[in-house]
Amino acid sequence: MAESNQEDRRLLRMSKMTALLASAILACSLGACRKDERVGAPAPALARIEGLARFRPPADGLLTPAQVDRYVRVRRAARGRSGAEAARAVGVDPEEYSWVRARVIEALVALDTRKVRTASEETYGKTIAALRQARQSARDREVLRTLDEQIAGLERERASLKQMETPPSAVAANAKRLAPRRAEIEALSP
Repeated sequence: MAESNQEDRRLLRMSKMTALLASAILACSLGACRKDERVGAPAPALARIEGLARFRPPADGLLTPAQVDRYVRVRRAARGRSGAEAARAVGVDPEEYSWVRARVIEALVALDTRKVRTASEETYGKTIAALRQARQSARDREVLRTLDEQIAGLERERASLKQMETPPSAVAANAKRLAPRRAEIEALSP
């Protein structure tokens, strides 16, 4: 996996350099050969060069449904290829794919964290309830003291779970967006 990520980064750097070089050559040749008579308006060919601009992540960090669809399409097309290769093969910007992949992983981790936290809280609750019930039937002072200590310790641990940091709002929103498609996305994971 590390090799794949390293290869993806190397390919992304190469594709960036190639795109920049091609854009520079095209811009220089267009600028030298032709001017657009409209003041302040770029020549049509120069407007196409601007369309080659690479992906810029949204400032809010939120995934769109279209990005999730493209991510799924790339994962389906991967079949032993790196993510960047698969993205290019299906016409998706490799930089966008990498950004979306990172957001998907963050969201899935947030979903897993919430699931584990909920299960832990339920387990603590059941254990504390069982200890309280055992305490009601206990008569020995030493047993009562031990049960009280165990209940207090478990209550402290349960309270510390609730104090764990919550994910950033963008991660929480992305998790909510991905929750219905989680099984589909996880089935495509390498």
